[in-house]
Amino acid sequence: MSTSRTPASVTVSSSWVMFTWISFAVALLSMAIAVIYMPMESWLRAYLGLSGLFLVQSSISLSRTLRDQAEAEAARNA
Repeated sequence: MSTSRTPASVTVSSSWVMFTWISFAVALLSMAIAVIYMPMESWLRAYLGLSGLFLVQSSISLSRTLRDQAEAEAARNA
């Protein structure tokens, strides 16, 4: 006999979601402006820009992985 349990849902306020999106946008924009206006050769700017984009992508992947692990752990313990 198997029972299905759902993990407890977590509510997040809309103001927190808006704050995180605004923080993300400001951080990404400020990094892009700094890379564009930095006094260096264009190939170095391109390298820093691509490194920044990779950092953003890997941060998103890491946060999703940690969330999935936490949800799986909560489902096991429920």
